[in-house]
Amino acid sequence: MCPDCFENEFRSFPTEKAWLEFDLSLTKKLGSKKMRNVEFRPDGKRDKDDGEYIYECMNCKERWKLKDPDYSIRGYFLKIY
Repeated sequence: MCPDCFENEFRSFPTEKAWLEFDLSLTKKLGSKKMRNVEFRPDGKRDKDDGEYIYECMNCKERWKLKDPDYSIRGYFLKIY
């Protein structure tokens, strides 16, 4: 992992504050072209727009998957192996 992307995975976002801090950091990295959104993978559940967002670091090419938190589902941000 390089300083242009993230040094840690987030297996969940336990609080709203943790999610908002992460979201701001990701938004800044996207805005400064350090990372880019590659695709959206829908989960296939009817009548829902849920799924995973796939991001890629423009420097090290590490790929990440993001699931936004939604009520009891706390979301995650994990490397794709």
